[in-house]
Amino acid sequence: TFSYKRHFVHTVKRVLGLEGSPSGLVLQDGRHVVVGQYAMGLDPTGVEEKWSNASVGELIEFLNEKYAGKYLLVGRDKLDHVKGVRQKLLGYEAFLNENPEFVSKTVLIQIALTTAEHNELQVQVMDVVNRINSKFGTIEHQPVVFFHKDIPYSHYLALLSTADAMVITSLRDGMNLTSHEFVLCQREKNSPLILSEFVGTYGAFNGGALCVNPMDTKAISRAIYDALTMNPEEKQYRWNLLHRQVLTNSAASFVSSFVSDIESAHGQANSKSTSPAPLQTTA
Repeated sequence: TFSYKRHFVHTVKRVLGLEGSPSGLVLQDGRHVVVGQYAMGLDPTGVEEKWSNASVGELIEFLNEKYAGKYLLVGRDKLDHVKGVRQKLLGYEAFLNENPEFVSKTVLIQIALTTAEHNELQVQVMDVVNRINSKFGTIEHQPVVFFHKDIPYSHYLALLSTADAMVITSLRDGMNLTSHEFVLCQREKNSPLILSEFVGTYGAFNGGALCVNPMDTKAISRAIYDALTMNPEEKQYRWNLLHRQVLTNSAASFVSSFVSDIESAHGQANSKSTSPAPLQTTA
């Protein structure tokens, strides 16, 4: 992303004492290094083919029946400090506290992928999960459904398709492709995407997502409320922006732009090395 590119160039200039150029950096021997930004993406056709599988359709019907009359929030993250799972849960807790009319009809399904570290974080996250379910839950309703494991891909696609909003609150992240998968699965519902401003994907989405600072609990709460009360016209408008960017920044376009820039840089380097030496004049 642009911010990563800018910080990289700035760091190299300060640490190594190199000079910058319009295209990147100039090494001490005079060689130019091109620094580019390349948004990693998905294969939209491949995802759509898997989404069209009959088993995914059956799971979508099951989830629609199971959560009929409820708003469904979805998250899928690694359970580590950077992904902001605890911050997401705190924002959701604030949302339920501030909007009691949503307590009995909102469910957050959080998929937390297992990692080998951060046992302390797991305890902190489960404390918030248990607190929310104890305060707002009933025999008939569980506000947080927490899976500390991955689920089959077909289940995952069905969950994304059924969601009324997806919440991503990473403290720092690159091109979060979970958001891309969500957009591709939302061609029918056009549900909003709540996205941390510190995710590289946010800059590429051109305002289509609802931006949050993951350290601002009230901002997450407001974004959830805005997502669940958004009118159909705004949903469609935002989804169109997101979908256009997902198709534009695909895996194929990533490879194409990267290879094209390599060939261009190589050609420029060769032209400079083979250009004749300038004429020297003497008095």
